[in-house]
Amino acid sequence: MNAAPSTPAPERPLALLIEEFVESRTRENTRVAYRKALADFLGALGISSADALLGVQAADVVRYRNGLQRLGRSPSTVNQRLAAVRGLYGRLLRLGRIAHNPADSQLVEGFRVSSASRTEGLTLEEVASILATCDGTLQGLRDRALLMTLYYQGLRRSEASTLRYRDVTTRRGLMEVRDAKNNPYETIRLRPEVGRAIEDYLEVLNRDLRKRETRPDDPVFCSLSRLRSFGRRLAPSSINEIVKERARRAGITRRITAHSWRHSCTTHGLQRGVPLHQVQRHLRHKDVKTTLRYDRDRDVRKNPMTDALPSLPNR
Repeated sequence: MNAAPSTPAPERPLALLIEEFVESRTRENTRVAYRKALADFLGALGISSADALLGVQAADVVRYRNGLQRLGRSPSTVNQRLAAVRGLYGRLLRLGRIAHNPADSQLVEGFRVSSASRTEGLTLEEVASILATCDGTLQGLRDRALLMTLYYQGLRRSEASTLRYRDVTTRRGLMEVRDAKNNPYETIRLRPEVGRAIEDYLEVLNRDLRKRETRPDDPVFCSLSRLRSFGRRLAPSSINEIVKERARRAGITRRITAHSWRHSCTTHGLQRGVPLHQVQRHLRHKDVKTTLRYDRDRDVRKNPMTDALPSLPNR
């Protein structure tokens, strides 16, 4: 599949069908992802009317899936796009608008996803070297607090983006994680150093904002852009850029993302003997298999199979 053809602006009935489905999702992050996925689907198939949407067949969805594969999209990305399409047609089927779901998994298979996480984690030395790039300026204090939160608390970048001051201070020693991926509300232990780093950063931020104190509903991590967004919450994409920039400053050339810090939180906890179910609880994984994906590489390296085979004579 080549680049998506230009598509006329969707007619109102089509836009309404898409928006009603998207708005039926309970999580904001899911709504954002589904809007993007469905816009890609409509563009790829040149759909600009409700009739065209309702007339899609399984072969069309297969063509869309295979086109994403040819574009080099990862299996998990393709599956996420298919989930949005499958969900939309599932809703239309239940509403009686179509006779069958053209994206049904029995008609359009998804791709198998590797049991090992594709995200690269950080070594302890790399964590320390990246944190060392954060100085005592407002930006340095913010970035240090953010990175420590990602590492010790294992937050997703979307969760760090929506973190509010009361989520850190309402219940001392705990952090409230709202709008989490698998649950709208979770509670985890707060690492004391994280709490202190956040307080140090917010004290300087309030001075710049000429505020006496941080209000409970204020975002913890704010934009420091002096244009129009100063003091507003950091977007997830901005958090990723901060992580990448700090890794560059530390001289790390391989690909590092915000998820690398969550990955490191998982693997370092397991390496230090934290029981698997406790790591799962801290990372808020719905299925323990997800937790195990992060540790697959370490498990492979410890496998004694190759060492157990007999030595062969040298030539």
